[in-house]
Amino acid sequence: MEIKTLTTLEELESLGSALTMEGLAEDSISEFIDWIKQYTPMKSETAYIIKGKTMNDVYMLTGNNKYPDDCTIVSIKLEDMENSMAVVMPRFHIGARWFDDIVMNNAAREK
Repeated sequence: MEIKTLTTLEELESLGSALTMEGLAEDSISEFIDWIKQYTPMKSETAYIIKGKTMNDVYMLTGNNKYPDDCTIVSIKLEDMENSMAVVMPRFHIGARWFDDIVMNNAAREK
């Protein structure tokens, strides 16, 4: 398993609709990947980490819309899964969301 920490807008935009868990402990990343592998094989076991502070700074989140600075957000790119459609419905059971939806929802709340 490879873990990459993202810090720039360009890196975050590269995630697209990545399967994302907010507030996931870093020592639970392998369990998240194992959960995905129950539904589809992985082409690459790469997890992308974003800290709350990065989300706040990059997307200018304020007030109640801000993440705690030390919050860990973990994303797995859809192209790293053999069949990303296999996790569409099961993701609701674990509270996973699409990264671009998270960004859009945060932007809407900032208005």
